[in-house]
Amino acid sequence: MVIEISKVSSKQDLRTFMALPTKLYRDFENYVPPLALETKKLLDPDVAPFFKHGEAQFWLARKNGRVVGRISAQIDFTQPANAFGDAGLFGCLDVVDDMDVTRKLVETAEEWLRNKGVERAVGPLTLSMNELGGLLVGGHDLEPMIMVPWHPPYLQAHFNQLPYAQCRDLHYWRLEWSSTMSSQYADRKKLSRLPKGYSLRNLDFRNFDRDLEIVRGLYNSAWEKNWGFVPLQPEDLEGLGTDLKPFLKKEMGIIVERDGKPEAMAVMIPNLSEITADVGPNPSLLGWAKLAYRQFFHEFQSGRIILFGISPDIRHSVGGAVIAISIIEHLVAWLLDLRRKSGVIEAGWVLDNNEPLRNILVQQGFQISRTLRLYDRLLSSRIDQ
Repeated sequence: MVIEISKVSSKQDLRTFMALPTKLYRDFENYVPPLALETKKLLDPDVAPFFKHGEAQFWLARKNGRVVGRISAQIDFTQPANAFGDAGLFGCLDVVDDMDVTRKLVETAEEWLRNKGVERAVGPLTLSMNELGGLLVGGHDLEPMIMVPWHPPYLQAHFNQLPYAQCRDLHYWRLEWSSTMSSQYADRKKLSRLPKGYSLRNLDFRNFDRDLEIVRGLYNSAWEKNWGFVPLQPEDLEGLGTDLKPFLKKEMGIIVERDGKPEAMAVMIPNLSEITADVGPNPSLLGWAKLAYRQFFHEFQSGRIILFGISPDIRHSVGGAVIAISIIEHLVAWLLDLRRKSGVIEAGWVLDNNEPLRNILVQQGFQISRTLRLYDRLLSSRIDQ
């Protein structure tokens, strides 16, 4: 049985590529496909932010004439040299449970990266560290969370048979609450105030673009020395200012200032999967009507802290720790006050060795819920050598 790998070279190929996970994983109970519109904004070169600062090639795998897998290889031009070393990326890896198909797809992506002159391959990433990162190796049975990838368990077994090393784990931390927990949390001793001279405010929707640029600047300065850091570009936050803005509340964004200078921030986004999971990737007219109704009347029970950062000037100080704790407390307290029955907050991703942030999350009652794993290898030789 011959496995054929072909480049995505037409609009029809691209549509097949983007829709493939829904077809491959439709029999998995815990897989919920995203809206096709969301996928298009992530992968279509005509509209996806990544292609403003990177290049990519997509491939499809066919066996006996049937499409059985896909993969991408990409170069992010904004990726600092110290992020992964001299590395290119691969991602969009979705295949049937066939090790031969996985091997051929990965070989194809590697060859493209070799021809680009990079020394290492890191992935899976769709398409960068600031989008969907890692292979899901823990948390397959959880409900979907916005901008968190899902993969079938057998893909981890496939990687265990390839000459790839575990690179890093990206953890998502989860806080679940009930009516009982709400009262317990309300009774907990909390920080009484921020350090002297600091003030906390919410997102200003009248100056939303300004605040998004503040958030971007703080994120980039806070994490620039961390492993895997890739600076956010203005286009990377376009979705917050367009697609997600109608669902945001001002309390979902926090900026801490000192004498008017931003020093810390956090942004949480509602889990849109709550309103999209039952309409399928391509909603009918009735499905779109449901989504329109839910946009105005749905009260979200889950959300994700997607951006978080403390200025490097104060990050390693006692005051910086106090500010970080205070931000988390404000977000949790606001959600508990609104939803007294039950709900979920996830914070992530968080690097496996980020002990200061891990300790704060543990202190606030969070536990690791999902683990996304990155793999890497040198490209000096082919997989089968």
